[in-house]
Amino acid sequence: MLTKTPLLDLNSDTSELYVMQFCPACKEALRKLVDAGFKFDVYDLNVVGSRKVFKIWEHRLGHNPNLVPQFWFLGQHIGSSLSIDKFLKENNVT
Repeated sequence: MLTKTPLLDLNSDTSELYVMQFCPACKEALRKLVDAGFKFDVYDLNVVGSRKVFKIWEHRLGHNPNLVPQFWFLGQHIGSSLSIDKFLKENNVT
């Protein structure tokens, strides 16, 4: 599921999950999103490079949330674990 380098700007048809290899919350978010049937690219900060990812986040959001996981769905920033859970609940996926 790991893909190429993320783009600075997102299209409205792009979904992404940013994770770190040894992050339990990241693994849980990945599992929940996959189980819910969502399609998205996964980027591991250890592979892509955290500095590169932080610059992308700063460009997109105007700040660096400095927290993983981070999820974008169809170009919209959802956020980290609690926001992902809220997103799933709002979309009737729990």
